[in-house]
Parts: sequence; C-alpha cells; structure tokens
Amino acid sequence: MREIEFRGKRPGNGEWVHGRGYLADNGTIGYPASIYSDRHGEWREICDETLGRYTGLRDKNGKKIFEGDILEWGHYKWICQVSWLEDTARFLYITVDRRLLYPGEASACAVIGNIHDSPELLQASDG
Repeated sequence: MREIEFRGKRPGNGEWVHGRGYLADNGTIGYPASIYSDRHGEWREICDETLGRYTGLRDKNGKKIFEGDILEWGHYKWICQVSWLEDTARFLYITVDRRLLYPGEASACAVIGNIHDSPELLQASDG
C-alpha cells in the first residue's frame, strides 16, 4: 500500500510538521491550512506554500523524498527540484536548466535540501 504523507512549515517558528492529513485553507471552512501531526495528535497550522507530498520514494541514503526537495542526481551530479506535474499527475525531477528526469531511479540521488530552507542550491551549475 502506498504511504500517504505530507509536510509543511509552521508559521512563526518554521518548524516542519509531518502528517497523514491535509486540510486546505479555502476561506469557507474557517480553518487555516493544516496537517494532522501523528506526533502531536492534533491538526497543526502550516504555511500553505510549504506544503509538500511524499513521493513514495527514498533516496540512496534512505531519506524520504518530498515535493519541493532538492536532489543531487546520479554520477552527473545534476541538481534538480522535485515537482508535481498536475496535467500528467506525477512527480518529476526538474534540473536547473529545465531538463525533466523521471524518478524511477531514486536510489541514484540524494536529498541535499529543499526549496524553502536552501533555495540557493538551485543556483548551482548543472555541470
């Protein structure tokens, strides 16, 4: 069975929250964007723009890969961002120079950061 997990950063303290449920801030429910944190046993408010879904894949070090992560890919050491492509309903890795890589070989990459904590990594050369 596929593991469903989300993550997002809390407003104010910037703490990452991981959980299995996501509640959107649509203005009619009255709730802010939130993730249900198993660790805390409650809904925790997050900054909506930091929301990322778990891809179901792990990198070569066993670390979970989330939407918004920045990876170093394979022996080419390409730097790429994990993105959800809505029109084809799948995750892709997009390199700095806009090449698309398909995540089938997750064991060939390492999570080196994410677009919220270390966006400067995307300025790196694709060598």
